[in-house]
Amino acid sequence: MIIVGTGGLGLEILGILINNGYNGEIVFYDENPKAAGLVFDKYRVINDADLLKKHIQEINADFITGIGNPRIREKVTKKVAEMGGKNASVISKLAGIYQFNSYPAGTMIHPFVAISHHLQMGEGCAIHTHTSIGHAAKIGKYVNISPGVSVIGPVEIGDYTYIAAGAVILPHIKIGNNAIISAGVIVKKDVGDFETV
Repeated sequence: MIIVGTGGLGLEILGILINNGYNGEIVFYDENPKAAGLVFDKYRVINDADLLKKHIQEINADFITGIGNPRIREKVTKKVAEMGGKNASVISKLAGIYQFNSYPAGTMIHPFVAISHHLQMGEGCAIHTHTSIGHAAKIGKYVNISPGVSVIGPVEIGDYTYIAAGAVILPHIKIGNNAIISAGVIVKKDVGDFETV
């Protein structure tokens, strides 16, 4: 597995893979030439696009993009996919998720997340620890849901939206694309595109 990004989200993905018992090789890719050569003195970091492409072609094409910013996550994901990478999902075995939902490519679900039935979700979403998502929620692509968020019942969340820690989204709320929901906010009314609450 290739983890794209050596920052916070990338390291969290590493932890999920280890806790899940993943037994394949794990390497990191980071475009920053100043990135360390090893993560935790154990996991190799590739910082050259040609070397990454060679790794994809010869060793393992599976990757997950561990970059918090939704727009950058999408951009880098597309770049690695164009090299032949296969966008994978990483879902913690410690999450309580409804088994009949569909979790598309690039999904990241952290430990202690609870997801109810009839979820519709786009690719590349990151759902962090202690978040709960009620039934029949619709979540767009490349959405970031921070720790401790409560999405209660049927809610619609647009593409590239960022929901900060501890926010509560009440039932039947529609949040537009590229919105930002601040930490601890209780969202009681609809939120438009590019709006900050």
